[in-house]
Formats: sequence, C-alpha cells, structure tokens
Amino acid sequence: MIDKSLERSIYDTFLASAFRSIRFGINEAHGRGIAIQLNYLMDTGAFRITPEGTFAVVPAKIKDGVIALTREIMTLEAEGDYVRAREMQKDLGVVRPEIQAALDRLQDIPVDIEPQFPAVQRLISDTKNRH
Repeated sequence: MIDKSLERSIYDTFLASAFRSIRFGINEAHGRGIAIQLNYLMDTGAFRITPEGTFAVVPAKIKDGVIALTREIMTLEAEGDYVRAREMQKDLGVVRPEIQAALDRLQDIPVDIEPQFPAVQRLISDTKNRH
C-alpha cells in the first residue's frame, strides 16, 4: 500500500524512533511494546548491530521480520493465548545489554525537545498589544 520509494526510510525511521520510545523505560506500555518489537526484529536478523555499536536495518530481512512479528502478535490475540503472550513479554520485553549500551550513549540528548515558534509568539504578542 505504501510507495516502494518510502519503504526503506519507513524502516529506518521506525528503528530510530524505537530508541526514543524505549528511553522512557519498559515499565511504560509503549516502552515494553517497542522492546518486544526491537528484540524480535533483532532476533530475526531484520536489525543488526554494527561493529561501531550502532544499529542498522537489514533490507533483505526486515519485511519478512515485520510480517512474522505481526503474525505472531495477531495469532496470540486471536487465540487468546495468555501464557504465550506472557512468555513473549518476559523474554522480549526487556532492555538487552547491547540496547542499554546504545541508550547510555544517548544520556546527554534530550528525550523531548520543546519546539519554539517565534512567528506565532510575535503574532500573539502583536494581537495583545493592539487590544
């Protein structure tokens, strides 16, 4: 459904955003969910760790990895398999050492940056000054 020219950038963006989400911790639902996805895709070879300790998408494996993960999660939901879902959460919903090492390198980078919109502030100020 998505233009093929966007496919690679979507996977790259997903990988990068995974680190942003997991920085909030795995006790938050989004953090644990992203940890499951990240670890699953690493286990299937869809993501790899470079010798420099950075992470990369493996184009030849990412699509199959996403399909397999989606199938696994949808099957767990459809079957209502609570035991397997808890096992998946226990096994994959963790911050592995290699992921923690990458997160440690991000310590000085803000999790969220508050955007500033000077033009909007000027407009608001000008409107207030007119009244």
